[in-house]
Amino acid sequence: MSVQETIDSVVAQLSKARAEIVQARDELLARIAEVQEQLDNVEAPEDVDLTALTAAAQALDDIVPDAPEVPVDDASADAEPVDPVA
Repeated sequence: MSVQETIDSVVAQLSKARAEIVQARDELLARIAEVQEQLDNVEAPEDVDLTALTAAAQALDDIVPDAPEVPVDDASADAEPVDPVA
């Protein structure tokens, strides 16, 4: 197996792993959203403390940080993309 074939094989493995991780992340985020929606819609009696359940849901949500909002200025929007590998 040539060096390029080895590199291509590793890239293929990494791409597959990334796809699996992204899929699992998306499934987890969807499930977290479902649980949070159910929690938000619960009308619990006053003697029920939902603090621990809310904290657990937030802890699961925090596993994958929210994407930061990056302001786009006009100059950078027109700029050519930079190749991070080059």
